[in-house]
Amino acid sequence: MKLRRLRFRLAILFGVVTAALAIGPLLLWHSARAEAIRDDFDVQLLEQMEYAQLAVYLDDREEIYWSTWYVNEFEEYSDALYDSDLEPPLFTWVSEAGSNPEFRDFSLDSVDTYRAYIRPLNEGEALVTVAETGERNNDLSSLKWRTVLTALGLGVASFGLGWVGAGLALGPTKRIIDAQQGFLADAAHEMRTPLAVIMASSSQALSRERSSEEYVRSLSEIRSAAERASTGVNELLDLVRFDSGQAIPRLAPLRLDLLAEEVAASVRSEDSVVVAEPGNPVIVDADMALLRQALDNVVRNAVRRAERVELTSLTEGRYGVVQITDDGPGFDESKLGSVFDRYQRGDTKGEAGIGLSIVKAIVEANGGDVSASNKDTGGAVITIRIPLADTLR
Repeated sequence: MKLRRLRFRLAILFGVVTAALAIGPLLLWHSARAEAIRDDFDVQLLEQMEYAQLAVYLDDREEIYWSTWYVNEFEEYSDALYDSDLEPPLFTWVSEAGSNPEFRDFSLDSVDTYRAYIRPLNEGEALVTVAETGERNNDLSSLKWRTVLTALGLGVASFGLGWVGAGLALGPTKRIIDAQQGFLADAAHEMRTPLAVIMASSSQALSRERSSEEYVRSLSEIRSAAERASTGVNELLDLVRFDSGQAIPRLAPLRLDLLAEEVAASVRSEDSVVVAEPGNPVIVDADMALLRQALDNVVRNAVRRAERVELTSLTEGRYGVVQITDDGPGFDESKLGSVFDRYQRGDTKGEAGIGLSIVKAIVEANGGDVSASNKDTGGAVITIRIPLADTLR
């Protein structure tokens, strides 16, 4: 929620700054455009005045299409050069204008608005042209609303860009926070069961006097739970290293078949047999320590649910392949696509943990891929593919 609020504030800030930078030129454009509309209207008034002045001297009124008057202030005489119902204060205007031409805006009924141009001819004489400004005012109003809507659009667009930009900028931070929260959740998951065992065993041992054998058994349970917690935390730290890109594999030519034999020999179980099938040499480019950890995790996961586990090494195209098969119950078909996800249980006998997640991370870090399937005759199959060494491609 805090990141969302921060993102919103950054978007608002970006929107305000961007809109402010954009609205300045927009207002300048609006001012220039409005001035052009007014100037165009005044030019038409001036043109009409030229026609009116010619009409006075030539007695030709055909070109006059706006209300125009010849005014003689001294004789209090006015002559309408164009039929009009308007009755503006002509004598007052001419008197106030004196010898200087001027424009005047006025309204006679508080509804319609007009603009007049007064041009003095001789002392006390002038021509007055009047035009209704409704169309001009409509153009100015339309310009104003277009400017307002454009400004609002710029504001919304700026906020949208700010929202997207803030999201991109805060993306790494969000991923870090999500990773931290995920780490804490995973750590709690890994520690919960071992701590419960430790609490139960220690409480039972301390509840009353017991024999040495009973204390040894309780301490063994506590030690086993502590080892399990340690293993889980180490696996979790390994996974975090891979997720953060801190674990960089050191690739070198490696005999995959010999590594499979080594892992098979190192995993001991009273209830299962682990064997590595003999085969041809398979040389891959991989980090031996990491790949050994991956194979060890797969095999130990298999011996918990099977009586026999087999490792087979072979070459397929440009990849070295090791298959780990077992005679256990196999994976739940509905969960085959998620067995490498964290805390997924592939079958009823498996444990929910991150062992196979680490396998996937290690294999992909070495440039390979891993998949899970079931045998037709029963049992699970984990297939790990690693690129062959350069000399064998």
